[in-house]
Amino acid sequence: MASDSASTATTLSGIGAILQALAWPLTVVLFLLLFRGRLGLILDVLAQKLKEAKRVKAGQVEIDTAEEIVRVLNKAGEEAKAEKLEKNIPQHQIQAANLVQERLAAAPIAYSQKLDVIYKQMYDLVEQYETTRRELPSGPRRTRSMNEIAAKMRALSIVARPLLPTLMAGKTHGERLAAICILQVEPELGYFDWLIDRILQEDQPFILFHAALAVLELVKTHPYLKPEIARQLIGRALTRVSSFEGGTPDQNTIDVLNQALSLLGS
Repeated sequence: MASDSASTATTLSGIGAILQALAWPLTVVLFLLLFRGRLGLILDVLAQKLKEAKRVKAGQVEIDTAEEIVRVLNKAGEEAKAEKLEKNIPQHQIQAANLVQERLAAAPIAYSQKLDVIYKQMYDLVEQYETTRRELPSGPRRTRSMNEIAAKMRALSIVARPLLPTLMAGKTHGERLAAICILQVEPELGYFDWLIDRILQEDQPFILFHAALAVLELVKTHPYLKPEIARQLIGRALTRVSSFEGGTPDQNTIDVLNQALSLLGS
């Protein structure tokens, strides 16, 4: 009898172990059977929540990236406030452009988001330029403000290179100034004629000066520029500036164009 009792206990213990092992799988199967109609909805909700969380995180990273870039731009602008119309590109602005490029490259966001950050920053500067020209009277204060804006545009120049065609075709002076500032830091031979056209067509002395500066940078960095044609085009630009009908000819612009001519030789 004792042997039978022990055998029964062993059997019952085994059955209990089997039932215990099957309990969770059976519970899961029962849950799926009972809630199969809602399971898809639950998974959809969870997936949507996960997507929203990722989007919020990416959005915060984009904001943080934009704030980092603004800090670099503000520093470049502050250093430019005390400057007159420099006849070269200040080295600290080149360093700022490289720093912005490094910060943007390191940002863990998609390329499209990076472009969005740069687009917003550059067009904010375009609007600042338009507002400054519209609201401040001509004079040292306005020139300092425009120098600050141009410095910030240069600091964005490397990363804003994809925006160049859009800015060149822009209808506002600020957009074209932004394109010129990009070409000051990133000179390209194919845009030589466009820069000359700016000097021949624009009506704002500030833009004439910066276009001349971009021409000078291009001459410095592209020794294979055809000298004879370049001298002819720069000569036309120089004639236009020297006889500028919108006010007194700007000696700074004349000096920059003459420097470009001297580098081309006689």
